[in-house]
Amino acid sequence: MDDLVEALIAAAVAAGDAVYDPQWDLPLVAAPYNPIHTKIISGEAHFVRSGMDYALALFEAGRTERGERVLNAVLRLQDADPTSATYGVWPYWAEEPLSEMSPPDWNWADFIGELIALVLYRHGRTLTHGTADAARIGLRRAAESIIRRNVDIDYTNVAAKGAFVLLAAGELLADEQLTEHARDHLGRLHARLQEGRTFAEYNSPTYWHVVQQALTKIRQYVGDEQAAAQAAALERLAWEHFLARWHPATGRLSGPMARCYDTDIRLDKGELRPQGVRMILQRVDPAHWTIAGSSDITPAIGRAHDAVVDYRIPDDLLPRLSAAPDGMVVERFSQVHHLDEEFAGVSAADVRERDAVTLPAVGTTWFDGPRTLGTIAHSDTWLQRRPLLGFWAEPGDDPLDLHTPMRSVTAEAIRDGHAFSAGVFGSAQRDGTVLWTFGLACPGGDEHIHLDGIRPGEARATTRLLVRFTITGVEETATVLVDGAPLAAGKSAEGRDVAVRTPAVQLDWTLAAAGFRDQRPPVRVTRALDTVLIDVLWLDADTAEELVFSELGTAFAAGTLRMAAPDATREPAAAEVMTDGDVMRLAHVELALAARTTVGTHRDHALARRGR
Repeated sequence: MDDLVEALIAAAVAAGDAVYDPQWDLPLVAAPYNPIHTKIISGEAHFVRSGMDYALALFEAGRTERGERVLNAVLRLQDADPTSATYGVWPYWAEEPLSEMSPPDWNWADFIGELIALVLYRHGRTLTHGTADAARIGLRRAAESIIRRNVDIDYTNVAAKGAFVLLAAGELLADEQLTEHARDHLGRLHARLQEGRTFAEYNSPTYWHVVQQALTKIRQYVGDEQAAAQAAALERLAWEHFLARWHPATGRLSGPMARCYDTDIRLDKGELRPQGVRMILQRVDPAHWTIAGSSDITPAIGRAHDAVVDYRIPDDLLPRLSAAPDGMVVERFSQVHHLDEEFAGVSAADVRERDAVTLPAVGTTWFDGPRTLGTIAHSDTWLQRRPLLGFWAEPGDDPLDLHTPMRSVTAEAIRDGHAFSAGVFGSAQRDGTVLWTFGLACPGGDEHIHLDGIRPGEARATTRLLVRFTITGVEETATVLVDGAPLAAGKSAEGRDVAVRTPAVQLDWTLAAAGFRDQRPPVRVTRALDTVLIDVLWLDADTAEELVFSELGTAFAAGTLRMAAPDATREPAAAEVMTDGDVMRLAHVELALAARTTVGTHRDHALARRGR
C-alpha cells in the first residue's frame, strides 16, 4: 500500500504543478457550470479548495517552500472579520469575494478547515513560525464558524467534517472550550446515527466517501480516546450501510441514492478515473478491488487527501465486498417532513411546530446475480437524487475494468435540459418490479432544491418538460421493442410499452396513465448508440411558454418497470388505475401506490402518498 500512497501523492503534485499560477500562488483551473453559490460558471479561475489540496500534496512531497506560498495564499482569502456572517469561511474562487457569491457556501469552513488541520498534524513542526501561526489562526476561525452555524446533525457529511475540524482545533490549539464544543458535536452525531443505524444522506457515493474520510481522520489523528472510539463505531456503521447496497457483479452501488454527482463511480468529476469510493476499496481490499496499478493513477489534485487517510474495514465485514447479495433489502433511512411553504422536504430541526406531514424515507434494493434495482418510496427529483437506479452486467463484463460499459436504468424529471427539482417521485417495489409515479410540486426547486425555487404564481419560460427513463449500456445486438415493434438504432417511435432484451436482462416499461393540463401526453422512445430514452412529454413546444406551475392543474405520469432474468416469465403489463379527485391509486401484482395527479405543495403530495 505504500506504493499506492506514494502514487496518489505524486498524482496530486503533478496535477497541481500543471495548473499552478505563480502570480496567485494558486491552481488556475477550468470553472465548471455550477448555477449555485457562484457566478463564475465558465472560463478559468483560481479554485481555493484545490489550492489547499495542492498545498497538502506539496508538503507530503517535501516541497515546503512552494507549499507555504500556496497555503498562505489560501489563508489570506478567509473572512477574518468576527462581525461578518461569513466569518471563517472561504470563497470558491479567488476572483469572487464572498460578498459576490449567491450565496456563500458555509461548508467551506469545514472543507478547507479539515485540510489545514491535516497540514498542522503532519507538517506543523516543519512550517516557518509565521506560516504555522497563520494556519492555526485560520483553523480557529474555521472552527468558530462551524460552532456559530451549528449545522443540522442530519446534514451528515458536513456534520462529520465539522466534528473533525472542531476536535483538531481543540487539540492543536490546546483550547478546552473548542474541545468541549467538539465532544458535544460528535456526541450528538454519534447518538443520532447509532439510534437510527442508518444515514439521512443515504447511500451517497460522494458523501459516504466524505463521511468515511472524516470519521477515519478522527480515529487516526485525534488523541481524545472517547472521540476516537465513537468515530471508530461510526466507521463500522458506515461500512455496514455501504455494503447493504454494494453490488460486486457490476462494481457499483445500487440505488436509491439521496445525493450523487456521477452515477458511474468510475468517474471523478466527469473524467474516467477511479473515484473516491473505488480508491478506498483498493486501499482496504487490494486482492479483489485493485482497479488501477500505482503507475496508472491519473493526476488529480485531491488525491493527496485520500493518501493520508488510513482507511480500514472491520475484518468480519471484508468478505462482503466480494460476496454476491441476493434478494431484497428494505431500509428506513430517515423521517422527512413536508410543509406547504417549503421547496422540498425538511428535517425535524426545520419543522419548529409547523404543520408538517411526515413520511419515512424508505428505500428498497433488489439483488439477483448480475442484476440489481433500487428505489425510494417518496422523493423530490433534484439532480443529486437517484430515486430509481438499477444496474446489470452482461456475460464477460469485468467490474475492475474502467472501460466496461455502465449498464443502468434511471428515472428523472427534466425541464429544458436540466434535472428539475420540483418533480415528485413515488414508488412501491417488490423484487425487480416497481410501480412508479411522477408529479409536480409548487413551491418547488428548479435546478436546486431550494436556492432557485419556483413560488406559486411565478412563471418560468419553458420549452420542454418531461419525465425521462434512461437505459444505458444496451448493445447494438440487443432487442428493443416499442408496443411490440422493433426499434432500430438511431430511430424514435411513440408507444406506451417498451421492452429491452439482452443476454443478461429483460427490462419491461409500461405507462399506465399520464396527464398534463388535462391532456394525454405522448411517449417518445429513442434508441441512440447504446442508450434508450423513454420520454413522457408533458410539454414539447417549438417556442418557450411562460408556465405558471401552480396553475397547471393536471401533471402526472404513472407506470411500471420490471428488471428480470432473460428467461423470466413476463408479468401482466399494465397497472390498474383508479382516480378519486386529485388522488390516483395504482395496483399491480402485489403492489399498491397512491399519488397526486395535480400540482400541489409538497405537503399535498405527502398526504396523497399516505392515501388521504
